[in-house]
Amino acid sequence: MKMIFKNALIYKEGQFEKSDFFVENGMFVERPSESSKKNLQGFYVMPGYIDSHAHIIGVGKKYLQLNLENVKSQEEMYELISKCNASVVVGRGWSEEKLKGCPDKRMLDKFDKPVILIRRCGHVAIVNKKAMEIAGIQKEDGIFKEEELEILKSKFPDENYEQYFQVGQNAFLSKGVTFVHSDDLHGISWENLKKVLLGSKIRIFEKLYLPNVDQLENFNEFGRLTERVFVGGVKLFADGSLGGKTAYLSKPYPNSHGYRGTKLIDEDKLRQYAELCKEKRIQLCVHAIGDAAVSEVANVFKDFPNNRIIHVQLIKKEDLEKLRETYISIQPHFAFEDDEIKKSHIPQDLDALTYPFIEMFKMGLKIGFSSDAPVSPEDPKYVIEAALKLGFSPKECVDLYTTANAQMVKIPLGKIEPGYMADFAIYERNPMKFEDDPVAVYVAGELVWEK
Repeated sequence: MKMIFKNALIYKEGQFEKSDFFVENGMFVERPSESSKKNLQGFYVMPGYIDSHAHIIGVGKKYLQLNLENVKSQEEMYELISKCNASVVVGRGWSEEKLKGCPDKRMLDKFDKPVILIRRCGHVAIVNKKAMEIAGIQKEDGIFKEEELEILKSKFPDENYEQYFQVGQNAFLSKGVTFVHSDDLHGISWENLKKVLLGSKIRIFEKLYLPNVDQLENFNEFGRLTERVFVGGVKLFADGSLGGKTAYLSKPYPNSHGYRGTKLIDEDKLRQYAELCKEKRIQLCVHAIGDAAVSEVANVFKDFPNNRIIHVQLIKKEDLEKLRETYISIQPHFAFEDDEIKKSHIPQDLDALTYPFIEMFKMGLKIGFSSDAPVSPEDPKYVIEAALKLGFSPKECVDLYTTANAQMVKIPLGKIEPGYMADFAIYERNPMKFEDDPVAVYVAGELVWEK
């Protein structure tokens, strides 16, 4: 396809310049010949946002299953479950801060069908008696965390992944996100995920969850799946979440009788993965939140450059330098969403920096923004609002949501200039005010979403 876009206000280095721009074969070019023309007089054009860590299928589930993000009482939760017609009620998004505690299992046990309510972080769930009976797993308190939660969810397979993916990708596109570094191989086979990805309109860098070394050794389908989908990473978990008290800390959680969280991988195994990923020329991406988990990942990654660590909410000062050659996906909004958690869950004597995202940036570490949706909204405006409060400038925010995340995966994206892939969004008003969503979104020069 060859197109000339006329009279647009084009984003360049924090400013807008009135100019034409040209697209040919999915790329911005100097000028194509014999092109169709589109007049964008008065419209603003931004490079597509790139989310460096999110879950497209998970976002679709948020909108199609029971969304608990805004539930503020046990009574409201009971009413929502009562109105849900699904034979298995799966909800996600509750938090102790909004709910003033965890979901009441005694209330959930009143329902004569399975109820699985997953915390906003995705690492903890409260499950009713009926769900445990059907799954053949019994826990008196109904609390499932980390790997045991994954086992429980496997007992209730959900085949609606294609619908979840379609809803999820459209949610991202509607916010001007044209590229997601996604993590969707949870509760779905690779063959089924591959079928879903083949029809993707959005650009994807897929990070596969392969929790066993043998799986990685035997997997030979890394590389380009389509023009828009690249399978180029492996996702591992070093620990859980701070809110769920499964992040791995160097000191015990307050009033926890010595409990420091959940260590999900050791350094030797992590180093084995790093060696294998180097051989296969793919990126190793590791979820690490607690300072002890981050420290172990940093000890390995200092010897394996250009891999990625995700979250890094707590970190010892001496570990920052070890991550000099590591890409870091951060979530600025967590610094504010977790205000209450920071007060109650972080030990007072913990010798670690907390949510030091602006410090990382000033050090020159290779950070990039992400939403971690569906944990938080998939909207870049939401993430950027928090980043501005932390001290990032508007231009820095855009850079860290575009070019920085493109560099993580070595793809020419994030700028509207010749030689870059033609992913962009069109706005009616100045998008640098971070108030409006786009009216049209293009991926590889193709219109994929329109208001």
